[in-house]
Amino acid sequence: MSASRPWLVLVLALFCLPLFVGLGRTDLRNDEAIYSFGVDRILETGDWLIPKSSPHEDAAFLEKPPLKFWIVAAPIRLGLLPHDEFGLRFWDALFGAVAFLYLFVIGSRLAGPVCGAVALLILFVHRPLVFDHGLRSNNMEAALLLCYCGGVFHYLASTSSTDERRRRLHAVAVGLYFVLGFMTKFVAAIFLPLVLATATLLVRVPRARLAREWRLWTAVGLLVLVLVAPWFVYANVRFGMYFWRVILGEHVYTRFTAYLNPAHVQPWSFYFTEMYHQLAASGSELLVAIGMVLLVVQTFRRGWLEGAVTVSWFALPLLLISFGSSKLYHYTYPFLPPLALSAGYLVALTLMLAPVPIGRALQALRDHARHRAPSGLAVLERSSVRALLLAIAAAAFAVTAISLVHGPIRLAVGRTVVFKSSGTIRPIVVIALLGAFAGASRRASQVAVALLVLSTLPLHAYRESLSRLTLEQHPMRTASGCLARVQSRMAGVARGLYVDLPDSVISHPLYYYFRRVRPWIRAPSPEPSALGRHLDDPADWRPMLVWDSTYQDFMNERASAESARPPSPPMVSLPDVVVLLPGPYAACAVAPDGAKAP
Repeated sequence: MSASRPWLVLVLALFCLPLFVGLGRTDLRNDEAIYSFGVDRILETGDWLIPKSSPHEDAAFLEKPPLKFWIVAAPIRLGLLPHDEFGLRFWDALFGAVAFLYLFVIGSRLAGPVCGAVALLILFVHRPLVFDHGLRSNNMEAALLLCYCGGVFHYLASTSSTDERRRRLHAVAVGLYFVLGFMTKFVAAIFLPLVLATATLLVRVPRARLAREWRLWTAVGLLVLVLVAPWFVYANVRFGMYFWRVILGEHVYTRFTAYLNPAHVQPWSFYFTEMYHQLAASGSELLVAIGMVLLVVQTFRRGWLEGAVTVSWFALPLLLISFGSSKLYHYTYPFLPPLALSAGYLVALTLMLAPVPIGRALQALRDHARHRAPSGLAVLERSSVRALLLAIAAAAFAVTAISLVHGPIRLAVGRTVVFKSSGTIRPIVVIALLGAFAGASRRASQVAVALLVLSTLPLHAYRESLSRLTLEQHPMRTASGCLARVQSRMAGVARGLYVDLPDSVISHPLYYYFRRVRPWIRAPSPEPSALGRHLDDPADWRPMLVWDSTYQDFMNERASAESARPPSPPMVSLPDVVVLLPGPYAACAVAPDGAKAP
């Protein structure tokens, strides 16, 4: 990868490094608790080849190959990363940051560094990608995003390189990134070679080169086979047809043709409508839509490989996965970069082309004014007046820049508002007109266009994304850690945890955090009356993990018996579940953000 150092520093500072900020400040959520449990069991049992499946301590996890588990577990075992939320999520942030760097360079190939930087802005403010099952959580999506971004970059580099050794290295890198995706999320990586092959066949020059270099790509295919086959052979020997029934039958065929979870069934248009809503939430939808149309037109006009790869990268996978019945939005994450690149392409072309006609228009306006009022323009051409006009234009530029970066400006002395600016259009018009009448039409048009373009970018969404990075939300981690400490200080046998939840409804995060508070005493069925015993009898005090409806039934029974609703016991309230904390365990009551409750 090659790009100017200032641009790389900017990209690292604004988009890559923020992915690591506050990684450990929230509880594990949803699927990442499944994968983190698998990592923990690898470290506990030493069985690296077959991770275990939550919420069963010894059930084999066969949904996906285990590469991501190995990547996360190895540095924790070696002591290079802490065994906590930060250590579990570190690789996802790193994969996301490297994918961002690749995407920046791909954008630079399309239309210069501005294209790449804007593409990263569009992705960074796409809230689900960064915060929901994405680049800051121990899931599979960051590795898959890197698989596609790295694979696309190295393929484009291999087609443009004149050095035979470099072409081979880039081709091998494509194969290795495919291995990363395939051994992380299995068939979700299969669209990478499909996209690259489709784009190649659409463009004459790379099509001819592919015919000449078929031996190279065949060798890359064999390398991929050598790297991925051993684990599949091992799993087949150990589990036989059961392995294939799980990894292919249930988690590919059934997901595509029916469902494993009825809540995942969506109409064919789900990905496109949801993508539009998410882009609209950040204010990026028009940039993306116009940019994609422009990119498609330019691709057909120029017979352009980079454009063909970008368009195919979005259109082909989204079209194919839309035929499936089970749909989750995070399935689209590897195919969002082309949309971001299209927005960057539009912005870059606008900055390159728009200043020329606008500069001519401003110059024509100045010439018209000279013709209609030559004496007035003569006054404006005085050096002192020109300096004043440029100073006012500079002030308008400062106001616009501050508004774009910080938001609306409002200066007040007491209750008196001295200055207020809630928009950018008027100061931009001031910059253009005063710059033109000061004899700087060309520079004024460039500055005005740049500011207008910046005003269309989702900078407000970027500020909101930064503010979300440091949110504290870890009630389960705080409560379970506190319970373990309280039990360790208690004399005698640990009383463990009373669990009044059916196996079918206990969430993976709940199991991940409370599995170490042992032993578990399971209620065979909801039993509100049993809660009173553990709350009221000091000899039988123990924390309780209880379905919220069961707790409400218990409180209603007490209210009926006592003619008034009694005060709630110390607890931790979680979605649909409460953790009741009698006696010494009351010290573990926490607020929703994980802090100790007052």
